[in-house]
Amino acid sequence: MRELFSAPSLTTTPLNQDSLADLELLDYWHRHPIPANASGPARQSEQDAVRLGFSHHYLLNSILALAALQLFDEDRTQTRWYVRAVAHREAAITRARPHFQHLEESQRPALLSFSFYTSLYNLAEPLLRPAPHGCHQPSFDSVKELLQAIRFGRCSTAFVQQHLASVVSSDPFLVAKYHPRRLEAIQGLESRFPQLVWLRDFIERQCGGQDRAACLHAAESLFLSIAYVVDNRHDPRQTRAIWEWANNVDSAFLDLCSAQNTVALVVFAHFAGLMSLGGNNWYLRSWPKMVLGQIRALLKDGLEDTIRWPEEVVLGSRPLPPAA
Repeated sequence: MRELFSAPSLTTTPLNQDSLADLELLDYWHRHPIPANASGPARQSEQDAVRLGFSHHYLLNSILALAALQLFDEDRTQTRWYVRAVAHREAAITRARPHFQHLEESQRPALLSFSFYTSLYNLAEPLLRPAPHGCHQPSFDSVKELLQAIRFGRCSTAFVQQHLASVVSSDPFLVAKYHPRRLEAIQGLESRFPQLVWLRDFIERQCGGQDRAACLHAAESLFLSIAYVVDNRHDPRQTRAIWEWANNVDSAFLDLCSAQNTVALVVFAHFAGLMSLGGNNWYLRSWPKMVLGQIRALLKDGLEDTIRWPEEVVLGSRPLPPAA
C-alpha cells in the first residue's frame, strides 16, 4: 500500500495579505522599469537585481519600497502603498547596515544596487509624503528636502566610488550615477545661453569672496549640464547631467542654499530648470515647480524676476537653443 504524503503544518498561511501585496509590487516592478525607457544592459541589470534580491533581502526590500512608492504616486488615495514603501525601506536599511559596516566581496553587487535604489527612494519620497493627520496646511520645505536628497546622494556616490567601483557594471544608468564624466568647457556657451552671462553678472554684483566663487562655479557648471541635455535630447541617460552637477557642485554652495542666501537660491532655481529637462522620470518631475514656487516666495525686493528664465523653461514657454 502506497504511503500517503503528509503535508507539513505551516505557521502562516502561504498567501497572506502581505505576501500578496509584495507579489503585486514585484509584478508592477517588472512592468514599469526604472528608468522607464530602460533597455539592453540597463533592463538586464534591473532583472538581475531582482534575482539577486532573493538571496540578499535588503536589496529586495529596497526594490519593493521603490515599487510601492511609484504605485502610490499613480494613485494618492491608495495610502497602503505608501505605508508599505516605508515598511520595506526601514527593513532594507536595518538589514543592509551590518553589511556596510563589514564589507564582504559577496555583498558588493547587492550593495551597489541597494545604494542606487535607495538614492532614488530618498529623492522621490519627500514629495509623496502624506500630510500629518489633522494638518490641513502642512509646512513643506521643498528646498530643504531637495538639498537633503542631494546630500544623501553625494554620500552614496562617495561610498560607491570608494568601495564598490569595481562592481559598477555596463548598466549605463549606474555608470551615469556613479561614474559621471566631468563635463568639459564648451566654446560659445555664453552665446548659446545669454542667461549665463546675466546670471554671472548678477552674482558678481550681489556677493563677494568665497560666496561669489561658490555661486559662480555652481552657475557655470549648471549651464554646462543644461547644454549637455540640450545636445542629447533623445539620450535616455540625460539624468547623467543632473547627477553630475549634484555630485560635484561645491558643498559650500549647498550650505548657502540651506542658509537661504538670496544669490545661491537664484542659482539653485536654475537647477530646477535642469531637472525639468532630464526626462519624464516620475521621481523627478514634481520637484521643479515645487522648488521654484518656494524660492519665488523667499525672494524679496523685486528679485522675483531673477528666476523668470528657469520658470519659463519648466513651463515649456522658453525656447532653448538647438543642439550644437
